[in-house]
Amino acid sequence: MLTLSASGIILGFWGFDKQHYNFSDNLYEIFRLFFLNISSDELGMSWQLQWAKWLIFAALLWATFRLFFEIIAPQFFKDLKIWAYYRNHIVICGLNKVTINLTEKFGNEKVIVLAENTNKYAESINTKGAKLLIGDLSDEDFLRKAKIDKASQFYAVTDNDKENVEVTQTVFSVLEKTNGKKKLKCFVLVYDRELKTILEETALFKCENNFIEDAVFNINEMGIKYGITMNIDKILSEKTPEILLVGLTEKTEIILLNLAHCITMQRENFRFTIVEDSKDKIRVFEKKYTYLYDFTKIEFSNEIETEKQFSAIFICSDNQTNAIKQAVEIHYLIGEKAPNILFFCNETDTFTKVLNDELKKKRIFPVNLFEQIADYVFDLDKHIENMAKETHRFWNDKYQMNSEWDALSGHFKQSNRNQILDKYLKIYLARGKKFEDFKNCMTSFSDNEKETLSIMEHRRWMLEKYGNGWVAGKRNNDFKRHDCLIHWNELSEEQKSKDKDVIDLMIKLLNNQSK
Repeated sequence: MLTLSASGIILGFWGFDKQHYNFSDNLYEIFRLFFLNISSDELGMSWQLQWAKWLIFAALLWATFRLFFEIIAPQFFKDLKIWAYYRNHIVICGLNKVTINLTEKFGNEKVIVLAENTNKYAESINTKGAKLLIGDLSDEDFLRKAKIDKASQFYAVTDNDKENVEVTQTVFSVLEKTNGKKKLKCFVLVYDRELKTILEETALFKCENNFIEDAVFNINEMGIKYGITMNIDKILSEKTPEILLVGLTEKTEIILLNLAHCITMQRENFRFTIVEDSKDKIRVFEKKYTYLYDFTKIEFSNEIETEKQFSAIFICSDNQTNAIKQAVEIHYLIGEKAPNILFFCNETDTFTKVLNDELKKKRIFPVNLFEQIADYVFDLDKHIENMAKETHRFWNDKYQMNSEWDALSGHFKQSNRNQILDKYLKIYLARGKKFEDFKNCMTSFSDNEKETLSIMEHRRWMLEKYGNGWVAGKRNNDFKRHDCLIHWNELSEEQKSKDKDVIDLMIKLLNNQSK
């Protein structure tokens, strides 16, 4: 286009110059040529002007062709395809690594990705067959363009917690106006775990409407919870568990919140050693988690005590590469006594895949947080989900709550799932077998074993409450106070019976799967 235009301009100047025009007149006449606002008679018989006319005309045709077929037409046909064919599709808001993982997970399903700007992940999105739309995420018309009212699932996974909540609010507003008959499942990523807890209690996420079903999730919290459950045989041993946590990060806190309530069948507390040399981090942790010391023994150390025999080791680094290096170094440091070592990664990348066989030889195991999220939050492991629903029905009937599962907020659904996931831990502690190993046999527990498991259930419930900001005191739900946040021995028999009911239900669920 530039070559045609430049050639036309040069020939135009040459031709008009021959007609004795001055420079400014030449510019004006060439300007008229570009707008095809000049007749052949005015050009005369000059071959230079005739060629200039056709070269400039060709340049304009070429520009029009490029504009239509490379800019207007692709977007037009993309919008037309979305309008005509997209129903029950998936909308993902955000353009980052989480988005890439999601599009890989959904495979051949119809996916629309929304973003405010393109970046290095845009090409990957296109190659995976997803439709990428660029626009204002807070604009309702932009969301309508993605046919949010016809979608089946929506994921707000930008790198900003505030933006994820805001776009969810906009989706809520669009669906409220549309008043669709089918609920849209919304998954909202919140990186700040404590903020997630607060958000779950807001009207936006309480599921008190007919068109949107929300779930607030945190990759570390959910991924580690499910990862511990699925790898429990690599973590616990027959003796009193002595667990080493390398590094004091959010991952360390989540591991403790998911294991500190556990006791052995001899009612011995688990013991944890945290390797951390930052006194400031330790001071903040001790102030924040004072209540954890009522559940378990926690010690801090500047270095790994190689003479100790640990049941398992968790590498809690936030950097995946550093975690792998630390795991290998610890394996060689401890030597033959080295137990299973687990580290956390947000994805199984090429680097981890290449090292996979070598890591297994050293009994080093990656826990893929995103895969756990996919099983636990997005796909909802059907076995766990069905048992969670049965648990809800049990409590519903026992206390005549008259609340349907679908009407529960995401927070209370998750609470039921957490109770089921903890059954995996209890069964392993009681029998040394994973939950699935009991599919072909019936099992029973002595009264003493049942009480031990009931104590553990009460401790789990207490940690769940503490983690959500509850404190001991006269029962007041509005101010998060509960009179049962006390030691098991201080509970009334009526309150103890509730925890025992949980264990009876666990045994029922366990034996039902063996029928």
